[in-house]
This record gives sequence, structure tokens and C-alpha cells, in this order.
Amino acid sequence: MKILVPVDGSAYSLKAVENAVNLAKSNPPSTIVLVAAAMEIAELAEGRYIYEKMKAQAEAALAKAKEAVQAKGIIPSLILATGPSPADEIVNVAVKEKADLIVVGSRGLGAKTGSFMGSTASKVVTYSPCSVLVVKQQED
Repeated sequence: MKILVPVDGSAYSLKAVENAVNLAKSNPPSTIVLVAAAMEIAELAEGRYIYEKMKAQAEAALAKAKEAVQAKGIIPSLILATGPSPADEIVNVAVKEKADLIVVGSRGLGAKTGSFMGSTASKVVTYSPCSVLVVKQQED
């Protein structure tokens, strides 16, 4: 089984990584593909600067998730996707990688506390070519 896990460095995405590792270990042979998206905002004058900051954040999220997966004995693949919409990029990667399952956190870094599911997770669920497991982080 090929498991795609979108990461953004949030506690929700790290919980998704943890769940994906557990699924991979209980369903061998499974592989984990970590993906982080950096939005390209070309139409803004500050677009390049914003993109570079988002790219650095995405790379840091990938590194942190990679470390967590490797600590459990699995070597993940890493993809840094770029485009206008993180949700679209995640779905595109799922198609290209022929993912069997996407494990996504219910919210991300931009989450509002009152919503059930963040906009990126909601769009991934709606447009995904495969099954999606939405992982909720327990509130303290």
C-alpha cells in the first residue's frame, strides 16, 4: 500500500504521520510518501519573497516528518510540491504517485478553532482519487 501524507509542520500533520506509520507497519509491504506544498503567488510583487518563506517552511515540515518516520524504521519518499493551491497539489501528487490512501490532519497551521475540518483537508477529501483518512488531534 502506498500512503501519501501531506505535512505542514502542525501538530495535526504530525499526528497524521504517526497514524500513517502505524498503518504501514500493520500492512506490509507499505510505503510512505511525505508531501509538503509551497504556494506560488506570482501575481503579487512580493510573490517571490512569500514563496521562498513558504518553501522554507515546507522543507522544514518535510524534514521533521521524515525524522519521525525514520525513527519508526521506515524510509519515506519526500515531495516538495509547488502551485497555487496546497489541496490541488496534494491531489495531483496522489494521482502521479498512484497513492492508495491519503492520511491527512483535520486542520493545519492556518486552522480556525471552531471548524470541524480545515479547507485543505476538506478539498483533499472531496477531490482525492483514493481513500482519505482524516486524523483528528486530541484537544488538551
